[in-house]
Amino acid sequence: MLLGAVGYPKPLTVSGYKSAYFGTDPAYYPTHPEYAAKFGVDDFAAAFVRLEGDIILDFRISWAMNMDTCGDAIILGTKGGLRIPSTECWNGEFDKPLTVYKTVAGNSMIQYEVPLIANKGGSLFYKKLRAFVDAIKEGGKATVPSSEIVYNQAIIDGICKSAKLGHEVEITVPEV
Repeated sequence: MLLGAVGYPKPLTVSGYKSAYFGTDPAYYPTHPEYAAKFGVDDFAAAFVRLEGDIILDFRISWAMNMDTCGDAIILGTKGGLRIPSTECWNGEFDKPLTVYKTVAGNSMIQYEVPLIANKGGSLFYKKLRAFVDAIKEGGKATVPSSEIVYNQAIIDGICKSAKLGHEVEITVPEV
C-alpha cells in the first residue's frame, strides 16, 4: 500500500528483523501445546527500507503480539503528512478515515480527515481478484505489474537475509 502511494520506487537496502516467539511457545496453545513444535511461520517482522528518491519505509507487521495493532501507517513528506489508520486485516479497504496534516501560512499546522466513500459493487479485494481472473480468461494484462511483485519479493528476501545476518543488506532486484 505504501509503496503504491509513493510510486513504487526501487528498493536499495534493508535492515530487517523477524521472530516467532508466540507460535513456538507451547503456552500459546493451552489445549494443544504440541502445536508449538509444528510452528513454522514468523509472528513479527520489522524493517527499515531505503528506496530510490531518498525515501525511507519503516515497516512493521505482526499477527500475534501483546497489543491490538502495530500502529497506523504514516507518510511523512516535506509538505505534509498522511495517517492511514490500522485495520483488523488489510483487504484494500479502510474502516476509518485517513487524516492529512499540513503546514499552512508559514507555521500553522492543520489537519483534516479524508471522508470514507461508500464502496458500491462489492469489496475492493473481490474486485481485484475478479480483474485478475478476467485477465487470465480473456488473455488481458495483469492487474498488478510484475515489477511491483518483484520489488515486494526482493524486500521480503532482504528482510530475511538481514535478520539472519544481523545487519543492513543491499537489495538485489532481478531484471524482469
